[in-house]
Amino acid sequence: MKKQHPESRLPIEPVNPEPLNRQARAHVRYVGFEGIDGGRRLTFSVKPFGHDSVEITFEISDALFKDASGISIQDAAPMAYEKLIELLATEDTFDSNKLCLTQAEIAQYTTRHLSSEKRTHSTSDGKRRSDVLRLD
Repeated sequence: MKKQHPESRLPIEPVNPEPLNRQARAHVRYVGFEGIDGGRRLTFSVKPFGHDSVEITFEISDALFKDASGISIQDAAPMAYEKLIELLATEDTFDSNKLCLTQAEIAQYTTRHLSSEKRTHSTSDGKRRSDVLRLD
């Protein structure tokens, strides 16, 4: 359900060992997706500072999103991106087995993003803020 190419572990060298002043360890770019049987393969390019780029893939099953409310398989790319960024920020190396999305991560993402979206775009009467004229 998940892969990393070309190696199973990605070396990450710390740029700044001070935790509060930690700089980005790598540049991550979402390359795109490929439809596969039962889901999608998401491809990211990761360029750790001082190293060559590495292509990393997540294979995401459509079944993970079957019962998820308010999101779809299209939300897998930002979820995988966030997970990859978190792994790069917190671990010096990581195993390709961590390159997957769990039901718990999908639930957290849904709660975090749908809650903030509602706060940003809605008022108490259900109208979007962009639809409300403010007279001061």
